[in-house]
Amino acid sequence: MKIIIKPFSEIMIKSKPVRKRYLQVLQTNIARSLKMIDENIKTHLFYDKLEINFNANKKEQSDIVNNDKLEEIKIGIIKKLKFIPWIEFFIDVESFKIDKKLIEKEDNKEVFDFIFSKCKDFYLNKITNKSFVSRVRRNGIHNFSSIDLERYVWGGLLKYSDNAKVKLKNPDITIKIEVKNDDLFLVRDKFFWIGWYPVWTQDKIISLISGWFDSWVSTYSMMKRGCKVDYLFFNLWGSAHELWVKQVSSYLWKNFWIWYDARFITIPFEDVIKELVEKVESRFRWILLKRYFLKIADRLSKEHKYYAIVKWDSLGQVSSQTLKNMFVIDKASETLVLRPLISFNKQEIVDITKDIGTYDFACNMPEYCWVISDKPATWARLEQVLEQEEKIDEIILDRAIESKKVEYLKNILDSKLNSSEEEIEISYIPWKDEIVIDIRKDEDIKKKSLHLENTKILKIPFININSEFKKLDQTKTYLFYCDKWVLSKLHWLYLKELWFNNIKIYRYLETWCSLK
Repeated sequence: MKIIIKPFSEIMIKSKPVRKRYLQVLQTNIARSLKMIDENIKTHLFYDKLEINFNANKKEQSDIVNNDKLEEIKIGIIKKLKFIPWIEFFIDVESFKIDKKLIEKEDNKEVFDFIFSKCKDFYLNKITNKSFVSRVRRNGIHNFSSIDLERYVWGGLLKYSDNAKVKLKNPDITIKIEVKNDDLFLVRDKFFWIGWYPVWTQDKIISLISGWFDSWVSTYSMMKRGCKVDYLFFNLWGSAHELWVKQVSSYLWKNFWIWYDARFITIPFEDVIKELVEKVESRFRWILLKRYFLKIADRLSKEHKYYAIVKWDSLGQVSSQTLKNMFVIDKASETLVLRPLISFNKQEIVDITKDIGTYDFACNMPEYCWVISDKPATWARLEQVLEQEEKIDEIILDRAIESKKVEYLKNILDSKLNSSEEEIEISYIPWKDEIVIDIRKDEDIKKKSLHLENTKILKIPFININSEFKKLDQTKTYLFYCDKWVLSKLHWLYLKELWFNNIKIYRYLETWCSLK
């Protein structure tokens, strides 16, 4: 069995030395991936294609590997190839040896019968009630023409098929036959996939990730261009948030970029959030937060030699992503900032997440800008932002960098990632001694205050819950409450990891609770 790979078309216009180097990188990436399936799979490089042969070892084929095993290997190869960068398409090919004596005969009937018998086994059931055409390519010296062989195959298939017909233009099925000297190749199927440049063809970059739709697509977009991507995550809401983002990062790396030993860098940012909420005007908080993202990313880039910082912004998509705001934000970094989604609309971004498999992850990972700033400034001036920055001592950024955690994605265990799926205790009706903690912001509480009969309610903003909870009477049971219950869940998971077992999530019932 054989699979023929056609490289990404953009590479073929490169100069000969560059094209050769890129093809060799691609061959290495393919060999590394397929070695995990079977060590005997061979990859051969030609001028404009690569061939994968997984029955080259005749002894092994006859003594050990049966047809079911070969089919299993082929399925595994196809799955792997679908996620390897710089493959335009690949075709599943079956190869046969033609007896040279048949080729040398002046009468072509026997060699035609042999080729037709193989075509019949492959295609007869596929062309039922459909139109088809056969196309032949030859390479070598033969006593027959390609057109003669095409017509012989047509006639035979029409004779044995059920309601099939030949259609020369736009048929339902095209039967592709290649005769190369005494080798016969029949194409089973053709697969189109992602294209992309292979890894190692560009330098290192660091991509900011949040967990929602946009950051995964921006990261994926830079992978497509051959960059070696490391992940930078600012932990705003505790360990549960971090675990969820690691889970998607691990998925993206394992499926698309496993050839590069990617690093996952976590920066604890809860203290920065607290400072922003307490000291900075609401409309400037999100802009300052993004500037702080870039300041830290810039310092890491200089330290670890990243050539660019990748952000997920799309022009005008949200209020903080206006052109003027991006100008102000980018002044915080000397390193090149890339925004691959700058001209994308939201639906285009969501559609890509469906294609790459991160859609379901993103649906369960909400954005958090709404807890930082209700109405961010859309046309902030640099002098205004710098004035707000003066309210915060940037030594807090130094502490965040000092506390950074660097991990290799290959070392992040699935069991750890899945710990965020732990079943959460939810209470709809508080018991007599249970206390509800409203973790919403003061302004949200004023808009819709929570009222419960015979139940004590504490008001501790989410930015303080992790530190203040430890000071409470731990003989009591506490129920966390917020409108969207996202923050409740995150803090519940965080405190559970610290071995607090007296916590639940509160979801109100209208018959027991009212919001006024």
